[in-house]
Amino acid sequence: MWYNCLMNSERKVIVFRTGVFGTWREKFGGIAAYAKSAGWMLHSVDARMSRPDFKQLISYWNPIGLIIDASARPDMFDCAAFKKLPVVVMNSDVRIRGRSIPSVSSDSRQIAKLAVAELLDGNPASLLFVEWFKPEMSWSATRKAECEEIAGMHGLPFKTATPKPGDAANPAALERHIAAVLRTMPRPCGVFAATDVLGAATLSAAARLKADIPNEVAVVAVDDDPEICENSSPTLTSVRPDFRNLGFRAGQMLGEMIAGRADTLRLATVPPLGIVRRASSRKIRVHDRTVSAALEMIRIHACEGITPADVEKTFPVTRRMAEIRFKAATGRTIGEEILERKLSAACDYLASGRMSISAIADFCGWNSLAAFRKAFKARFGVSPSRHHAAPSSRQVRQPL
Repeated sequence: MWYNCLMNSERKVIVFRTGVFGTWREKFGGIAAYAKSAGWMLHSVDARMSRPDFKQLISYWNPIGLIIDASARPDMFDCAAFKKLPVVVMNSDVRIRGRSIPSVSSDSRQIAKLAVAELLDGNPASLLFVEWFKPEMSWSATRKAECEEIAGMHGLPFKTATPKPGDAANPAALERHIAAVLRTMPRPCGVFAATDVLGAATLSAAARLKADIPNEVAVVAVDDDPEICENSSPTLTSVRPDFRNLGFRAGQMLGEMIAGRADTLRLATVPPLGIVRRASSRKIRVHDRTVSAALEMIRIHACEGITPADVEKTFPVTRRMAEIRFKAATGRTIGEEILERKLSAACDYLASGRMSISAIADFCGWNSLAAFRKAFKARFGVSPSRHHAAPSSRQVRQPL
């Protein structure tokens, strides 16, 4: 696939992909944003299933540099083929097949801290970490170490569930292996899964054990891939890394190398954007399944014009009693919860930079741009345009 950022056929960069599509799309979007300013043409190579012929690719495209997304398969990259070509790696160990190269990664320690903090809110009796199929991957090992350290700090029993390599292609076996460890954990148990794929498998394993989620088993994963998180049962809470910024930083780092301004090994980390809370970890101060279902309804449909009256109809009581039960459980009225969800979605779209403010207002359910601006300024103290321009808008934010 070609992305012609500027009509300059002599400045090509090859980008190797190993991650899943949802996260890759955002990473590549960040790379493309930098490539546009640098005048590069990008060529994407899918390296998920088989090892590319690096020598032939480099000879054919004659690139000025390479960017490698080594999130899943760093072992396939033989740096001997790269020779002196500038190379930057995303989400990997410092060394790939014998050569130290610059690297930019999501901050795995900060990701783990967000995930475990969410689990600790539920007062768990134990913590379980579900690690990646290849536990030697540094991002998985770092998340495990941070989780274990926090568990020890709080005096909580800690275990690790280690999937077998073949489990990646055998979901049923993966669920059985996670369930075998989960069965031994004191409850309530907080589970931190290294990725959304493992988080979804953990939810299935908990269901296999007939565990009440999130009251007996709460689950938090990483990547916030909507296709996985929204289609899990129940929906999956997930930490959201800043993949777009990760890709942009990788492009920026490669640009500095190409320009000869980076002559030493550089390691950079990108903090996560925040955590998206869904039903797998949501704790309600009053145990009320009707309120829990109402929260899910609001989270999914807030931007579609849903009203408090629509939500109140789901309660088997009067509208007034529905409001009383909802506020007792959440601390907010139904209308306030809908507004917060709409504003949270608006902030996400503002941060992505892919939509105009007027389009965001319409997409997030406001009747007019003026109404959106008024609600946004009342909540954040600044207009949407100033919020988008502020550097702080890219820092860690915890969506409500």
